[in-house]
Amino acid sequence: MKTIFVLAALVAFATASAIPDSRALKDDFQEFVDLVPVDKLVGVALQYLVTDKEFKEFFGYLQGAEFSAVWDQFFALKEVKDVLNYLEDADLAVYDALNTVADFLGLHHVKPAVKSLKTGGVTGFVDEVFDLLPLKKFEALFEEKLKTSPEFKAFFEKLRSLDYHKFVELHDNSKEVQAFLQKLRNYGLDVDAFFDLVAGFFGWGKY
Repeated sequence: MKTIFVLAALVAFATASAIPDSRALKDDFQEFVDLVPVDKLVGVALQYLVTDKEFKEFFGYLQGAEFSAVWDQFFALKEVKDVLNYLEDADLAVYDALNTVADFLGLHHVKPAVKSLKTGGVTGFVDEVFDLLPLKKFEALFEEKLKTSPEFKAFFEKLRSLDYHKFVELHDNSKEVQAFLQKLRNYGLDVDAFFDLVAGFFGWGKY
């Protein structure tokens, strides 16, 4: 009985999870999905799983070592991974759907190919993150909120009025804080320039 409910849930999940919310390739897929009588297919599968000996044997085969090898070899092909990654980039959650099937049959997960890093390291990570952030839009929105939102302006003034000397004292008196900041420096991050930028932004003066 447990197998029946899991199978029904699997079919429903695999059908729904591969369809994202945004308008894109998913709309083309949705037209095909709409043609599939999912409820009737689930009903047929459940009936065969419960009553048909040959189907049960085949289902058991899918859970065995031989098919597990077929699964691994197929999804290890570069051509297959290229297609899956293409669909993932189009916001189709194919890996989630496949791995739900894998969990159901006791197979290995299909892992997405790891994209190569641009530069690597902590500084490389920080650079890539900042490349993704629309900094000019953040700045424009910040200026707009200062002019149009009394609540936001009050919050900003709250930050400006903080006694920044307390932060300086924390730095001077804490070996752990000093060690942490030195660790960031060792990774190549310009911590001092960052704090000078923050202090100047809030009008706190230099650290």
